[in-house]
This record gives sequence, structure tokens and C-alpha cells, in this order.
Amino acid sequence: MTRFNIDTCAMLVEVNVRQWTARKLDRNTTDEVLATKQAGSKGAARVNKNLLAGRPELETINQCVGEIRTYVYDVTLPWSDSGLRLLTTSKFMEFNQRMQDYEDKFNALVDDFVTTYPTLITAQAMALGDMFNRTEYPTPDDIKHRFDFRVNYMPVPTSGDFRVDVGNDAQAELQKKLAKLADERIENAMGDIKTRLKDHLKRMSDRLTVDYTGHKAQPRMFHASLLDTAQELCSLAKDLNITQDKELENARIALHQAINGLEVDDLRKDLDTRQAVKKDVDSILDKFNF
Repeated sequence: MTRFNIDTCAMLVEVNVRQWTARKLDRNTTDEVLATKQAGSKGAARVNKNLLAGRPELETINQCVGEIRTYVYDVTLPWSDSGLRLLTTSKFMEFNQRMQDYEDKFNALVDDFVTTYPTLITAQAMALGDMFNRTEYPTPDDIKHRFDFRVNYMPVPTSGDFRVDVGNDAQAELQKKLAKLADERIENAMGDIKTRLKDHLKRMSDRLTVDYTGHKAQPRMFHASLLDTAQELCSLAKDLNITQDKELENARIALHQAINGLEVDDLRKDLDTRQAVKKDVDSILDKFNF
């Protein structure tokens, strides 16, 4: 791989959002199920109960957390198994502001939940019936500590940063291994955005297909997100192309030119436009070896 200074164009980000799941193993019900089904192994089944079943208050927080994670995965690239993601410097200001907004939203939802939490416990006594056990619920004083939102930024490590007193030969070997690992992670990161683009191009090709029954055209249905996602990927592929990969950039430009200025209705109502865009999309898929 061609060497370049990734530490000057990207950074690592770690987003940790912790939440209370309100899930609890019900040992008594588990034993009842195992006995009823005559299971020979105690590990054959587990019955987990939802301590807040039927209540929307916690689900609202869950939806917010899902939205946060989706955004993070959309605008960053994978880096390590520990959860670190690669963020380009060009996206930092936008990303940091979104994280601040999400943190404010998350904390406001948690505060609302904590306020109503004692009332929710009382309501669940009837909702869960014999499965209700007051001791399984965290105390009102403890519940807020079950939620947390943290964002950490750090530089991308480089082989030159490896400083340890193990002798010149050993240090050179360690630096070589770190450089190789960095190359592998960069290749994996670039593979991620290429796969995203390729998968969506395939989706576009399929949904823009016009089937025919005799001489009657039957355009396939698609959601507005088909075009919206393509436009978003054009922007992301430019920002996330950390190695300045020419093939990825050329594919991005070709897709941008194919959909530039188009609206969803142009693809739904005008068969000529629809088929022209499909032809361009198929050409991108054929030409570029992702």
C-alpha cells in the first residue's frame, strides 16, 4: 500500500452510550419452562422478562441510542475490534456538533425517565402480575447511573510513535508490525465505504428495473430513500476516501453525474429518465472493480 500520513487527515473516535436494558433473567419461570418441556439440560432455555413491558418511556431512549449509533457508523470507518472508528478531519466539526446535540437529547430523555421511574415501578406491579419482583428494579437513586454518554477523540497511532526500550532491532520489528497493522486497518476501512457504495448501486439497479408483461411496462416500486441514500453516499465517499483512491472517486463522480438534479418523481414518472439512470448505474458496476 502506498504510504501516506493518515494521522494528518483522520483521527480515531470512540462513542460509548450506556443504557439500562430493563431485562432480567427470570429463574423461576425458566425452571418452569424446562420442567414443562422436559428439557434434559438447564441451559436449554432462558426466560428473560422485560421489567418495563408495555411502557414507551425506555423505548424512546432506545430509539435515540439507535439513531446515534447509525449516524456514527454512517459517517466513520471501522478501525479496530474495540469499537474505535476512523473519523476524517474534514468531518470533525460536523460530527462533534452532532455528538453534542445527541448528548443533550439523550440526557434530556434520561432525566425525564428518571423523574417518572418510581411511578413506572408501581405500574409494573400490575402489568407483570406474579412475575413482578420489586427487588429486581434498581433504586431511584441508582437508576440514573445506569445511563451514560461519552465521546473520546484520539490521534491515529503511527509506527514512529512506538517508543520502548527493547533495543534497536526489536524496536524496528515492532514498528514494522505496527505499520503493517495500520495498512490492514486502512484497507479494511476503505473496503467498508466501497462495499456501502457497491451494495447501494446494486440496490438501485434492481429497483430501477422496468419489467414487461407483454408490451405493458411495470416499473418496480422503490422508496424515496433510494435516491436520498445515493446522494448521501456521493458526499460520504468523498469525505471518507482517506487514501484518495482514484477508482472510488471516479465511481463517486459517475454516480453524482447520473443523479445530479434529479427528484424521486423524475424516476417514478419518467421511464426514459429511470432507464437512463439504471444504465449509468449498471455501467458503474461493470466498470469499477470494488
